[in-house]
Amino acid sequence: MFAVIFDMDGVLVDNYHFHKRAFAEYFSQYGITLTPAMLGRGNEDLMAELFPNENKQRHQELAAGKEAYYRQIYQPHIKPVAGLVELLQDLKRNNILIAVGSSGPEENINFVLDQLKIRNYFDVVVSAAMVQKAKPAPDIYLKSAELLNSEPENCLVFEDALAGIHAALAAKMKVIGITTSLPKEKLVETNKIINDFTEITVAEIKQIIT
Repeated sequence: MFAVIFDMDGVLVDNYHFHKRAFAEYFSQYGITLTPAMLGRGNEDLMAELFPNENKQRHQELAAGKEAYYRQIYQPHIKPVAGLVELLQDLKRNNILIAVGSSGPEENINFVLDQLKIRNYFDVVVSAAMVQKAKPAPDIYLKSAELLNSEPENCLVFEDALAGIHAALAAKMKVIGITTSLPKEKLVETNKIINDFTEITVAEIKQIIT
């Protein structure tokens, strides 16, 4: 059965600049600067890399503080990427399974789904807390396919970050890149590149999967 899996950050919402701002402002006190390689990665892996001398509890505290600050500054501005709701409606009308597969914490996923009032469209929601390894490992997308009862080769992923694209490819899934966070030339490993969801149809998605 066909399935479509959406990353969250930079896909459901165009929040890259708010994450950048939250990261820069929250971690400036530690002398840390965000780099493109950090995008799309799970907080657990990232905090361990940035703060190798701190313990796991401290890593969790640092990540939670940054994410709470992000939600605070983004809440007044949150909106879906253009065409998202219409595409979700079309996928449902065509009986295509839909999941969220995000390296973000559950608090952020719930924040986006509830603020946008789109939770009812998704059959499955998978966060980094549900798998052993975050992106770029394929675990999140493989778990999504498993819970949807769909074979990976019948799944298509929407991604904006290199870590997520590599995760989807490692899971043997098709990938559509969306240019919210990176320019087109950085997304060349994908099956198709779009600027937003007004540029893709359910018919095209089916054609890419098959």
